[in-house]
Amino acid sequence: MMKIAIVPFHSGMANNVIFDKNSESTNSDDLMTPYYYIKQEYEKRGIFINTLDQYDTLENIDCVLFFKLDYNELIRCIKYKVKRLYYFAWEPEVVDNHHSKKNLAKLAPFFNAIFTWNDDLVNGDKFLKINYPYHFTNKIECPTKENFERRSLLVNISGNKISFHHNELYSIRRKVISFYNKCDCTDFSLYGRGWPKNLRVYKGTCISKKKVYTQFRFALCLENMCNVNGYVTEKIFDCFTAGIVPIYWGASNIEKYIPRQCFISYTDFSSIDDLNQYLLNMSYEKYCEYIYNIECYLQGMVKSVFEYKYFVEQLDAALTISNIERKCDNKTTLIFYSLLQNIMRKPKALFNLTAKLFIDYCM
Repeated sequence: MMKIAIVPFHSGMANNVIFDKNSESTNSDDLMTPYYYIKQEYEKRGIFINTLDQYDTLENIDCVLFFKLDYNELIRCIKYKVKRLYYFAWEPEVVDNHHSKKNLAKLAPFFNAIFTWNDDLVNGDKFLKINYPYHFTNKIECPTKENFERRSLLVNISGNKISFHHNELYSIRRKVISFYNKCDCTDFSLYGRGWPKNLRVYKGTCISKKKVYTQFRFALCLENMCNVNGYVTEKIFDCFTAGIVPIYWGASNIEKYIPRQCFISYTDFSSIDDLNQYLLNMSYEKYCEYIYNIECYLQGMVKSVFEYKYFVEQLDAALTISNIERKCDNKTTLIFYSLLQNIMRKPKALFNLTAKLFIDYCM
């Protein structure tokens, strides 16, 4: 019977919490629900899939999925000769520098394959396609005209983050926020962590984006990075399933995945003021056209590549490939691993740094 282990996104999702669709702390807006269904799908076939901490030993594990780069667990897996190791490069390099093309090439020899949404990296061999799995729920309807007129104009829900990468979009979010904050517009609201509380537009944090979205006509929907192909996250789908029109900027090839008629492109406007005027002047009838197009998308099959079944299909395909082997030097790894045992009692950060230096050295 096959056993699959997952190194989850962070320690709070260990102990199989990643699969708990009823967890209030980790599954707001059904973000983790796809993994519940992934687990259900595999267990129907008699395949165990659990977080790595649920297994007493690595010796009988057939496959480990790394949702984050944990050097400690990676070296342990190599030491115990786990046959299949797969890395999931979920975040863009703006968020995680390990996921630049150069650094992923360094990681590649330590894994049988790397799953990525980046269409420019996918080659069907060492780099395999994956999308953020999303749980599509209720059918949406266009708001009544009375409800439309009662709604506020625009909302942004995001944390206050900074990056010096040339393709980051954090600074664009801040420009939009600054625009509305300076003009003292009551039609714009900001939610999220890390923002100065003295901003006039700031409304605090929120537990559920979807509940907030239903109070607005439009949502600022900027990915963390632009000028990259295939980077489509839950952000735009959270807007869709809440029945709100997104103002989108992110994947360069977004129209490969989502019809242009379902969103407003941020880059279509020469200034924030132009965008603002467009939103203010949009008629109820035009707004309903957007909602109708979104509803058609949600009822169609195009979205299937973002559902949990696509994740299962892609992983199944990888598991049937027998010719993709890891190219790291296991003997060198084992020697180095024995040296690391003396460091294990030190702070974890020191261990991870030493392991990182080793992996860079091997390349």
